[in-house]
Formats: sequence, structure tokens, C-alpha cells
Amino acid sequence: MTRTPRTRADWQIQRNRLEKAANRAGEILGVIGGLWAPIDPFAIAASEESITVIGDDFKNRFDGQLEYHRKQGQFLLFYNSKYDVGVAAGLHHSRTRFSVAHELGHFYLDAHHAHLRRGGAAHGSRGEFATDVMIEREADAFAAAMLLPAKLVRPLVNQDELSLVVVKEVAMQFNTSLVSTAIRCVSLSDFPCAVVGLRDGVVAWTAMSSPVIDAGFYPPARGSSPSRSTMESWRQFQAGEAFGKGSAFGKEWFRTYDRDDLERVHVTEHYLPVQSMETLVVLLSVPEDELASDSDDDDDL
Repeated sequence: MTRTPRTRADWQIQRNRLEKAANRAGEILGVIGGLWAPIDPFAIAASEESITVIGDDFKNRFDGQLEYHRKQGQFLLFYNSKYDVGVAAGLHHSRTRFSVAHELGHFYLDAHHAHLRRGGAAHGSRGEFATDVMIEREADAFAAAMLLPAKLVRPLVNQDELSLVVVKEVAMQFNTSLVSTAIRCVSLSDFPCAVVGLRDGVVAWTAMSSPVIDAGFYPPARGSSPSRSTMESWRQFQAGEAFGKGSAFGKEWFRTYDRDDLERVHVTEHYLPVQSMETLVVLLSVPEDELASDSDDDDDL
């Protein structure tokens, strides 16, 4: 298991590994060519002679699992078909699609592939972005990048500041979950923003755009408490009530290390309840003008 980053250097190392995994997905898609939405991970798996795909209702054992069988020289990619109940014939639920793409990450990422071929133990995956184990986070990053290719998604998310409306539209167009779509959209945004997933009332995962990182913000620790306004929204989420947006200061969400000037920067919160995953998604927007002002002040020193 990977520990929560304690320094900027720790966090950058982990960020680089996740970006490398996402870039690998882009390389695979580049070889395939002719991209259009939605991406079909089943077709990609079928294009590999050494992969056999097997779907069944595995109950709550796992959502996906990749195994290597040395005697047959085959990888067996198992996926849980329980999510496809009620889905039209020939199609798959977004969660099923993510599970298959996630297992393809284990196949295409060199270190993961080598681990399995050396006889390393296979293990089942559950959910999306639900673990702090680095190899699983890498496979999640690969899956999101494969299902939401930068070439197709980046233009959609950079027409203006990222909004929940855009996230929902992209999710529908690419048949992806709201969670993975929000994370991918933020990672491709040219605007200062972030997205945080809350489970059990605490931070479960965070994704940040390059501009907000460049400004000096770093993600909150996994398991930390959100802002005061978001805690109220979490209580509403648990009660199944509707809500829209809130506001906070930078210090309530981000680690700024030695940048005390960023602690009072205003942050707008937009809430997206995802009851099926017991997750409250919080899209955070930071005003560009406040960051520009901070940068100008630094230049005068």
C-alpha cells in the first residue's frame, strides 16, 4: 500500500506515476486509431490474442480480475456482469466498462504485466478510485484515460470553466460514470479546479488540474475532513436531500505548505451526489483573477 504523501516531493512522485499510466492508455489508443465515443474496452481486449474475457455474476467478490495462466499462455480477464442487469443486449453498464478498462491497465502497464507473468498473485478490483494501493490507482488512471481520451475530451472541457453540466454531458456521451468522468475532466482542464470525492464524510480521493497545482495548491490528505459548508452538504446527502453549491477558503481544502497567501483564496464548491457509489463529488473552482493577483504580488517582492 502506498502511504499518503507528506511532502510536495512525495506527492509529485505519485502524480508522475499516475500520469505515466494515463499516457500509456493514450499510446494504446494511438495504435488503434479512429477514435470515437464511446470507447469499447471489450473490442480492445478482443484485439489481444493472449486475453480471454469472461463475464459472470460474481456477486460481491470483485468487479474485475486479471489472471495469467502459464500453461495456456493466456490472460483471463474476468468482469462482474451483475451491473449489466437491465442494460440493452450488446451494451454494458458504465461500471462494467470501467472494470474491463481497469483490468486492461494491468495488462498493458509493463510492471503490472510482468508481475503477473512472473507468477504474482492476481487480486480482484472493486469500484472506481476506491483504494489507496498504487498499482490499483495506476490501473484506475489508465482506465479513465482509455475511456475518456484526451484527444476527444480536452476540447469539450476547455470551452469555459469546468461545470457539473459539462461533466454530466461528457459522461453521457462516453458512457462513463460520473466519478471517473469528473476526475478525468479536471485532469484535462486548463482552468484552476479540483474534484474531491467524499465517502463516510471524509476525503476519499482528489484530482487536480495543472493550473491549480501550478498556483501552489496540493490535495488534502486522504481521510481528512472537508470544509464546513461541505460537511453540511454531506449531511444532506445522507438524508437524500437536494443541494447546489457552497463556498470556502483555500485552507479548508488544500495544503499550501509555505504559501500562506493562498489560504484565503476563495473556492466555489459544486456538489454532485452519486448515491450508487455512496460518494459525494465536490467540484472546486478557484478564481483565476485571485491567483493572478497573488502571482503579481510575488513578482513585486
